[in-house]
Amino acid sequence: MSMFYTPNIKIFRGINNDIRCNFVNRDQKKTSLTDKTVVFIMIDKENSTAYLERTATILDAPAGIAEVKILDSDLFNLDAKYYTYAFKVTDGEGNIQIGYSDDNYGANGTIELVEGVYPTFKASTSEDFGGGSVGSTITLDPYINRNIAQHTAQVYFGSAFTGTLTIEGSLSPSHSALSNNEFVTISTETYTGQSNSVMVNWNGIYSAVRFKRTTTTGTLSKVLYRP
Repeated sequence: MSMFYTPNIKIFRGINNDIRCNFVNRDQKKTSLTDKTVVFIMIDKENSTAYLERTATILDAPAGIAEVKILDSDLFNLDAKYYTYAFKVTDGEGNIQIGYSDDNYGANGTIELVEGVYPTFKASTSEDFGGGSVGSTITLDPYINRNIAQHTAQVYFGSAFTGTLTIEGSLSPSHSALSNNEFVTISTETYTGQSNSVMVNWNGIYSAVRFKRTTTTGTLSKVLYRP
């Protein structure tokens, strides 16, 4: 009877996680994985959903050692919390066994997903100038930036555009109801017959930014912004 025993496993978002497993029998003696296939299953018991099934790589079949690789991309859409996991072991004749988590025949272990060593991905802010030619105020958190803080904007055009895009920033400590005189011009980009998207970069620590377009002809349709 294939078995495994382990304390809680911790995996981290932002990297690939390699989990090495040692399968033993009830007496904690090596059990062979020769001619066997081991599948790792990660489960969210709160909604009875199996999020991941991954075939383990057998590293040492006679010693019962296998490894499961959980990719960074596997964890993108999962909440950071506790999950359960199980192992399914199939022999050469197609018989399926449970890889027990302890010597009391528990079928599930505990695995914790934590945010890891890198910041969580945040989607870009989209400015489509729905209120006119002056975009909305995009509030920032200047306290987590440094002097080299880089900002990136990808500018998109609906048709050949002639005009300008002005990037404005504010140093006001308040995020609410900023007036026009609380913004300063960071950069003014001039375009003539521009139809392909372009990228604009600048550096600086600001509490808020906004975009203003001035149109002569054509359409500047939107700006995707990432601080």
